[in-house]
Amino acid sequence: MQDISSNISQLYRITYEAYSKFANGINRCSNLEEIANVCKTNLKYLINFRILRMCIIREEDNFIVEQFSGNIWYDFESETEIFTYERDLKETGIPLLTGSIPDKLLENKVERSDLFDPVLWGWSFDKTDSKVIVSLLADQQMTFSVGDIDILKLVVDCIQSKLNEIYIKKQLAIQNKNLTEAYETIKLKNVQIETIVKNQQQTITKRTESIAEKNKKLLHISALNAHNVREPLSRIQGIVQLAELVDTETFKSEMMPKLESTVNELDEVLHEVVEMASKEIVALKAEEL
Repeated sequence: MQDISSNISQLYRITYEAYSKFANGINRCSNLEEIANVCKTNLKYLINFRILRMCIIREEDNFIVEQFSGNIWYDFESETEIFTYERDLKETGIPLLTGSIPDKLLENKVERSDLFDPVLWGWSFDKTDSKVIVSLLADQQMTFSVGDIDILKLVVDCIQSKLNEIYIKKQLAIQNKNLTEAYETIKLKNVQIETIVKNQQQTITKRTESIAEKNKKLLHISALNAHNVREPLSRIQGIVQLAELVDTETFKSEMMPKLESTVNELDEVLHEVVEMASKEIVALKAEEL
């Protein structure tokens, strides 16, 4: 009896040491390839199996990892296909134990003729943000029993926890990349907007200066023309006032020639005003172009 207890204690110690080594290896992993290597190296010391398959099912994607014949395969795609029995496990949650082995599970992994009384086990575990579907194929050479389920659950929890950590880091990296791209886009748009505003300010400044210069020229023309017109116009007004004080003969002989001369002078001045204004208007339009 003591020998049996001693053997059981030794078996527990070996199992504990094997699991500790496995768990420490998983905890140090930073990517899927490292997890696969740890599983490939250590799982064979914890449980017996022909094929061990684990599906982590989320709303947006699935992750599937398989170990068989010393090989590891994994896929992290949103449209990865799960098997019919896995969908049933997901829906019902009822553990599976059957001798009916799907061909797809064996495909490119194990020849059916190499199996001796194969048995397929399956479980569904509910996690916070996912479902974990675990299936294990064993036979008479690689035996698995109910007593191995507890250590299998520990293995699944350890792998699922690390995969969840890697998944979260991946999602954060994607979000950070998107935020960085959005920031760079906003930064570029801000530069473009600042350039547009600067160009508009320069355009407004130039147009304001141009309008001020045009107004200055127009004021100069107005002042010059007013001065040139005022002198002959004043003489005409004076002659008109004197006409009331002299007789007709005197007006015709003395004042009429002066009136005609002044009128001709005013006509010349008005022509000069029109010509000068026309030239300035043409010049201002040319500057606008």
